Amino acid sequence: MVSWLDCWFADQLIIRAGALSLDSEVAVISGPSGVGKTTLLRGICRHNQLLNPRLVFQEPTLLPWLSVTDNLRAVCREEGLQKHWLDLFDLPQVGALRPGQLSLGMQRRISIIRGILAKPGLLLLDEPSASLDPENIERLIINIRVASRESSIPILVVTHNPIDFNDLEPSYYQLVGRPAEIFRSTLSNRIRGSKSSR
Repeated sequence: MVSWLDCWFADQLIIRAGALSLDSEVAVISGPSGVGKTTLLRGICRHNQLLNPRLVFQEPTLLPWLSVTDNLRAVCREEGLQKHWLDLFDLPQVGALRPGQLSLGMQRRISIIRGILAKPGLLLLDEPSASLDPENIERLIINIRVASRESSIPILVVTHNPIDFNDLEPSYYQLVGRPAEIFRSTLSNRIRGSKSSR
């Protein structure tokens, strides 16, 4: 179970306090642009410090002057563990490269590996499939499934295209309203929401 307090921006209430149960390996929260999905992730991080949550942003935050290996070393010095996850994510040859030499999809996948290597109790992914083509989305989904099963870390994804993650068989939630509140989503709701947002 993760919870959060009211989330404010200046004097405006963006998201009402709430909680959700992580009763599956992966949970997906959907909502339209501007509803406050990233704000929710920040609120979850602030209110669940005992879980040592790790937030992976939509725009990768890898240090551009460091190689992939050095970016990973910033959170984990075990080279064998770094290599293990790079191999699992089908990225065995990128260790010496810098982020600017990688595609957006590869940078996001490296960022997820870095999040896993930090050994969090909860991994939060902010719009990981945004701006990716179908091939890279498929590769990303495979990697998220591997990450969940290999690490046993609960993964929480926010997205405006929940159907991208259907193969993961996650728990689905929707963030709706102003101020926004979270509700458990049904199959019909998430498909309808996905179609309307495209």
